Amino acid sequence: MTQPLSLGDKRLRASVLIAVAVEFAFIVFLTTFLFKHADPKGDGMELVGASAAFMLIFLPFSLPALLLAKNGRLLVLAAILAGVAAILYFAFWLEILDELGIQAAPGLDKGPGRP
Repeated sequence: MTQPLSLGDKRLRASVLIAVAVEFAFIVFLTTFLFKHADPKGDGMELVGASAAFMLIFLPFSLPALLLAKNGRLLVLAAILAGVAAILYFAFWLEILDELGIQAAPGLDKGPGRP
């Protein structure tokens, strides 16, 4: 028989579930972003980025974190998996911006005294 979760475990579980929900929302955003920025006369290979994010980050990191948190088991491992996934999504986002030739933060490269 399972024991009820403590207050700290409930908060950690909720945090992991929220993190995984945000990560899934990022995949939806990434897909629409890639649809919008795909070359209309190109071969559509830009859209491979969404499937790569799903296969290489969501399935091995976010999905196990979701399942562990949903069951209330191994919550620390679930939090670590969700955190690693968030870092990988950020790195993946920067790579997608670089591949599409979009500046990550326009204007930040101009410091004082730079034109």
